[in-house]
Amino acid sequence: MNIKSLLLGSAAALAAVSGAQAADAIVAAEPEPLEYVRVCDAFGTGYFYIPGTETCLKIGGYVRVQVDGRSDSDVVGSALVSDGAGGLVEVATGQNGGYRTNTRAQLVVEAKNDTEFGTLASKITARANTNGSSSDFYLEESYLQLGGLRVGYFYNYFDNGLPGETVLSDGGPFDSVYGLGGDTLNNSIRYTYDAGTFSVYGQVDAFDSQDGWKTDEAGNDDEIGINGVITGKFGGVTLDFFAGYDFDSENAALASTLTAEIGPGSLGVFAAYSFGANRYFDASEWTIGAEYAIKVTDKFSIAPGVQYWDNIVLASDGDFDGGDAWRAGITADYKITTGLSAKATINYTDVDAGQFGDDDKWDGFLRLQRSF
Repeated sequence: MNIKSLLLGSAAALAAVSGAQAADAIVAAEPEPLEYVRVCDAFGTGYFYIPGTETCLKIGGYVRVQVDGRSDSDVVGSALVSDGAGGLVEVATGQNGGYRTNTRAQLVVEAKNDTEFGTLASKITARANTNGSSSDFYLEESYLQLGGLRVGYFYNYFDNGLPGETVLSDGGPFDSVYGLGGDTLNNSIRYTYDAGTFSVYGQVDAFDSQDGWKTDEAGNDDEIGINGVITGKFGGVTLDFFAGYDFDSENAALASTLTAEIGPGSLGVFAAYSFGANRYFDASEWTIGAEYAIKVTDKFSIAPGVQYWDNIVLASDGDFDGGDAWRAGITADYKITTGLSAKATINYTDVDAGQFGDDDKWDGFLRLQRSF
């Protein structure tokens, strides 16, 4: 009898424990439905909706590996040095020939959405370079835009250029950094009116100063420029006209670019005129250059080009003081496969720098670039 009671009690205890464990069992929650990324085709290819929003995002960029080469050059720039009597004299500067390697990575993020005031857009460009001896990481063109109004850090007209690498729209052969003249990237505000075949924009630039502050004490309170561009498209021809004024130097610059589909390729002509030293263009008093981009096959194209500069010596008073130069070369582009391309260029420049003497120079590069 005692044994029977013990067995019944044990069974009851086991049942109670089992019931308690069943009540405490963890039940896996049902997975919530996933929201797949939707393609946004309202602003072109490559955009997708940020989940849960109506904002379209696009991520792109490139990785570039490049080898540059150049010959010796005695006249590539000028500098003001002491004359030993308390004054300054302008002397020519040169550079040794050789080669260098550089790897660059660039990442671009763009966001757009429609509003009652037009398209709201923003762009962030991050870039990093390494040339074997140093490296840098910095913010490139980055801005916000609402309708036709753009505010931020972006390029001006002189960075547009032509398809090849011969015509230098942003500099000249007698610049302190050899062919990279002008002030093309600044904090600016621009308004664009675009009517399709006709567009016009006006822009105000805050030029970079030594410490960023525009003050009377620093003497750089006038480091402001204004410029505007009128563009017209007529079938296969596009023509624009640029005018800019630098309040600090109180000088202006004019420029124009024409592109036209002719025969098997596209002709591009660039011309500029400077009234004196200014932040937009001061490589010479005037210049004209042309390139013809020929599409040989679907993957291969070449672009021969030539450019001439007149009055290339910039005196210390801001006026041009003689000399001229010309440059000729060719650029080849080859599309290896989707997203991967190669570019090569070689150019010859001849400089007659007046009191600084005569000189010539070869330069070029070979580039491999993966874009996405």
